[in-house]
Amino acid sequence: MATYVITGRNSSNEPLVSVSISGISQDAPVIQEIDAVNALREFLGGVAGVQFVAAQKYEQVITNV
Repeated sequence: MATYVITGRNSSNEPLVSVSISGISQDAPVIQEIDAVNALREFLGGVAGVQFVAAQKYEQVITNV
């Protein structure tokens, strides 16, 4: 799974709050990871003072040579 960083920023584009999601454990696929990220983005968008919310996705790519 990828790691996500969701950041809420004010009108001056300064970060107010940042949340990291490093893993979602599921025995069977119940939710898509992007649905969890979008739910958190929506939540942060409703926080007082937050004007913009951005999510960044980080993935590790391993190559065998």
